[in-house]
Formats: sequence, C-alpha cells, structure tokens
Amino acid sequence: MPPRLTKAVIRNFRLLRRTELSFTDKVTLCVGRNNTGKTSLAKLFEFFVARKKAALRIEDFSADCYEEFLAAHRLFASGEAEQARDTVPAVTLTLHISYDKDCGQYGPLAPFVVDLDPDCSEVVIRFAFALGDGALKEFFGGVPVGPDATATLEQLGRGIPKHFEMSVMAVDPTDEANVRPVDLADVRALVKVDFVEAQRGLDDESDGHAAPIGAVFEQLLTAAEKSQNATWLEELAANIDRTLVDTSGSLDSSLQKVRERVAPTLKAFGYPGLANQEFVTAARLDSKRLLRNFARIHYPGVAGVRFPESYNGLGTRNLVMILLRLFTCYRDHTATSPESGIHLVFLEEPEAHLHPQMQEAFIQRLTYSVNLFPRIDAQMRATMPGQKGAVEESSTAIDSSPRWNAQFVVTTHSAHVANRGHFSDIRYFRKEEDTVESGSEPGPARTVIKDLSQVTGDERFLRKYLTLTRADLYFADKAILVEGASERIFVPAAEEKLAARRPGETPQHQYVTLMEVGGAHAHRFYPLLKVLGIPALIITDLDPVDDHEPKIRKCLVSESGRTSNQSIRAWSPEMADITVAELLQRAETDPPIAGGSMCLAYQVPEEPGGPCGRTFEDAFALANRALFGIPTGAAPAEELEQQARSSVETRRSKVDFALDHVLGDHDWQVPKYIRRGLEWLMAQDGTATKADVQ
Repeated sequence: MPPRLTKAVIRNFRLLRRTELSFTDKVTLCVGRNNTGKTSLAKLFEFFVARKKAALRIEDFSADCYEEFLAAHRLFASGEAEQARDTVPAVTLTLHISYDKDCGQYGPLAPFVVDLDPDCSEVVIRFAFALGDGALKEFFGGVPVGPDATATLEQLGRGIPKHFEMSVMAVDPTDEANVRPVDLADVRALVKVDFVEAQRGLDDESDGHAAPIGAVFEQLLTAAEKSQNATWLEELAANIDRTLVDTSGSLDSSLQKVRERVAPTLKAFGYPGLANQEFVTAARLDSKRLLRNFARIHYPGVAGVRFPESYNGLGTRNLVMILLRLFTCYRDHTATSPESGIHLVFLEEPEAHLHPQMQEAFIQRLTYSVNLFPRIDAQMRATMPGQKGAVEESSTAIDSSPRWNAQFVVTTHSAHVANRGHFSDIRYFRKEEDTVESGSEPGPARTVIKDLSQVTGDERFLRKYLTLTRADLYFADKAILVEGASERIFVPAAEEKLAARRPGETPQHQYVTLMEVGGAHAHRFYPLLKVLGIPALIITDLDPVDDHEPKIRKCLVSESGRTSNQSIRAWSPEMADITVAELLQRAETDPPIAGGSMCLAYQVPEEPGGPCGRTFEDAFALANRALFGIPTGAAPAEELEQQARSSVETRRSKVDFALDHVLGDHDWQVPKYIRRGLEWLMAQDGTATKADVQ
C-alpha cells in the first residue's frame, strides 16, 4: 500500500490558529460557510509545499498572534532576549504520513524516517515560517516601545519578509525533540500538491483572450516532455512537431519572397552596406505555444456552421476544464514523481456553473479518475500507430501504467455535493469567537475543523438522512428542525408575520435552514448540532399520554401523565421521565435551552393556567379560537382542549390544514410556543463560541 497523508496540524495561519485536519484515503470534503478558512488551507499548502509565494505577511498570522508579537517586543525591550525569542509566533504546518512498515524499500520516504522504532509506520514533516537565527535584534531593534499598538505592529510587519525564514524538519513520531533538517526537494519528491482553483478563467470572454482550454493542452504536452517513458502524448507532440517542420519550410519560402520584395527599400537606406551580410528569414513554430494561442474547441452547429467554445454553457465548459486540469495533474505527477509518492489535489468549488444533478454526479465519480486516467493513458499507448498486437498488449500496457496515488481535498458550498459525499469524509469548518463581556468588542476569530466521522450517536441514521434529504445544514447560519410537513409549511409564514411586526429582528438576512425530521428522529440530530455549534431551534409536540391505564393511550394535556416524545425525553437526563405538568412549569417563562446553542419549543398555554394543545394543530386552534368557533371566554381547560381537538380532527390532512391558513385571506396568530422559539432564534447572532463547539 502506498503512503498516505493522514493529518495536517496547522498553527497561527489566518483563521487556522490551532487546527487539525484529518485526511481520507480518497476524497476529503471540506464544507462550511464562507470565510471559515477553507481557501486558507489550500493557500498554506501552496506556500509551504508548492512555494509559489515568496513570504508571508503579518496579515497572514492569526489575530491572536498580534498580542504575542507585542509581548515579545516588550520582553526584548526589557532585556529578556531569550524569552522574547520564545514568544515570537511562527506559522507551522505539520504533515503526518502513514506507510507500510513492511514495504522493504522506503523510496522517497527515506529522508524523513528518523525514528528507531521498528513498529512505527509514520513519518512527520514540519514546515515553519519563523524568525531567522540571529535576527532577533534586527527584527525588534529599530522599533521603539510605544502606546500605539497598531503603529508598532505595522513596523514589525514590515520586517517579517526580511527576517523570517522557512525551514523543513523531519520529526520523530515517538520523540518530538528528535528532528532533522531536510531539503524541500526531498519533500517534493514525496508529496506533490496541485490546485484546481475556483477561478478557472471561463468567465473572461473579452476580445483577444486566449481560450483557457487551449492553455491546458499546452500543459499536457509540457508534462509529456518530462516523462521518462514513451507515452501517447509524446508521440502526439512529435507528430505535431513533424507537421510544423513541413509547415515551417513552406513559410520560409514565402517569407523569403517577402524579404526580396522589401530589399530595394532597405538598400535605399544603405543596408546591408559593404561589410554586412544580408539577413534571411525563417519561421519557427512551437507546438505548445501554438496550442495555447490557437487551440480552440468548437461544437457542431447547423448547415456546417460550428460554434466556438464561448458559445457553450459555462457549466459544460467548467466540467471540461476540470477534467482536463485533473488529467494534466495526473500526467505531470506520473511523469516526474515516483510511484510511491503522494499526490494531493486541491479542488475548489467544482460546483461552479453546474446544475444540481451534475454536481452530485461529479463528486460521486471523482474517485473513479484515480483508476480511469491510468487506464485511458495505457489504452492510448496500446493503440498508437506502430504498436504491434495493440489489442493483446492493451492489458499489459494497463498493468504497467503508472499508478495515480491521488488524494483529493474538495472545498464546496454546495449541498448537492455534500449530499453525495460520504458522511465520514466530511470536514466541517466552523468559525468561533472568544466569549466576551456584553458591550465589548468581539475577541479574535478562529476556525475549528470537525471530523464528522467522530460524531457520537446514531451515525448511520445521520449519514442516511443527510445523504437522502438535506445537507445544507453544513452551510447554514442557523437551523430549525420541525416534526412534520404542516410545521414545515407554517414556520416560514410565521417568520414573515413576525418580520412584519418587528423589522430588523428576524433571521431573514441570515441563512436559516428548515429541516423536517419527524418527531421520532429530531433527538438523533442533537450530537451533530452540538458539533456544528450553530443556533438550532427544535419545534416538537408535547404528545401527552395517560400511563395510568394498562394500555398507554394518547390524551389531552390537562389529563395526561407523561410525554411519549423522544425529542423531549432525550433533551437532558432530568427530562427523561418528566411529567407533562413539570414540562409546562419548566417552560412557563422561557423555552428550555441546551448548551447555549439549542432551543426546544413545545406547546405551552397561550395564557397562564389556560388550555394547552397536544399537537401543532391543537395549539393553532387555541391561539385562534375565533377561526375555529371556540369560545373566547373563561371555560375549563379540559373542555377547551377537547373543542380544539374536535375542530381540527374534522379538517382535511395536516398539510391541507397548514396550507388553508398560510395561503388563506384570514388573519391568524402564531402559537405562543413557536413565537417564543423564533424570537429566541432571532436573538442569536449566529457566532459560535468555544463552549458551543466543544
């Protein structure tokens, strides 16, 4: 089994203050709202491994590091140089790579194996961007200590590109103190990183803009040049070059005639003179540059008219571009890297311009490319002109084709992509802030990455539910979980009604997902909601039952003993066997809250001591008595509850019940328990704290 990247530990880079990301063997799916650090993850790998950027700036350090810079500056000014150096923050990336300890040959792993444990099957590589040795005085010396922290940080920031350096160390997994410097070239021999960015140049259709797909063809031929083995791409490039040689000869003759035509004009100005030789013309055509500048994709039209690349939809062009880029990554990796090397491919927002079904199909088939590309490569080599027994040699060619040890890291904002990803492959990026006192400025923000394969509880149910129904929970600011279709229809209408009464206080400007989970299943989401840390409102029913009789039966709230609702019973240990009377008392002033981020809303009386509905329909009728012919005066609670029950039982289905009132012309009131729950949700700012995401 080839080596695999299993974990990355990140320190002090932007929102990734203290973050760990575990990788899957195939596709690691990174989800979360905007500005939670997903793109920063790729940028950090780009800086340390691909080294496309010269240096980091102070803005690239986590916000928490600014105080550390200032503290180190104060220590240096007070003469405590050693402590100052230990306090200066550094950006680090630590890679954990597993391998087969019985592999026999370490290959590109060899420079990184520094442990002496025969049972160890891991190497650790640590990149650091830190203050250089002997640079402490130069970094701090010219910066005076003053009360203006902003000015001090600005001056220190200008010194970071000059005095900070990058280093790479092999770390003993069994002893972190045992390290050995390694060359970046050795790292690149083991780990190759490629990026397919979200901005793929498809939107730029300005005049003179080179077709982006033509540029990809150029990259393919460049990759073929690096290959150590004869490939169909090399043969193709050679055929193109042979054609261009013939074309160049014809061009030479034509250009020479042009030269002869302009020669009299040149002689009139004294060229070439007595000692100079006359110039000759020659055409040099480069196959790769020709592809970049002139290769175009056309689509069949009508009556022989072909449509250019830009006439096709952005979705199709995006898909073609991604597949060509991935194939280029494969060719470049197999041409320059050993078979035992790791190939990490970051694919950013593949859903751009794709319709929902295509998004789902793409993420499902992405892993097929690991085996598909080598097979295509081998089949093309086996069927090139000049191959003997192409059909018989095809299987041999396939077997000898370089394997592609690719691991994909996909960042997405698409619920459709998340729907088709395996639940255990999802990594949830969540931005949290320090809890601060009311009225003060928020503390520094940072990202935590949650491995959803570690979620406790009924993982099988969650995986099935989110795969078959809704995955936009991963991208929401807030969530509302309801029991059935009637609540799913009614709650948005209730939000609009509250918005009209209290403009500016509703969650309309935020991203709120509404999920129908059923009364028997809402509690299964509690562990996941706690991990996600987003404010969540659970709207459920009291479902009172009379447990004094031999056979438990449904009953009115006023005559009930306990609740049969699992969402209520699983809310907390003390509510596992609570009576309905105790539930109503607990929610007399406010609905129950758990962990600061979850609110449980169940039916309560519209007025203290009044009747209470057992379901949504009952509660709606009691909140709107005039609509259902229920007396508005004082009456025994049991009698009013029975009237409400009778008035809704004679109606049509629950969906029709909700639609009749949501779409009807008559005015209605939001039941108290739903109104209080939505008001709680409106008051939440959607920002997680450390406590919310533990």
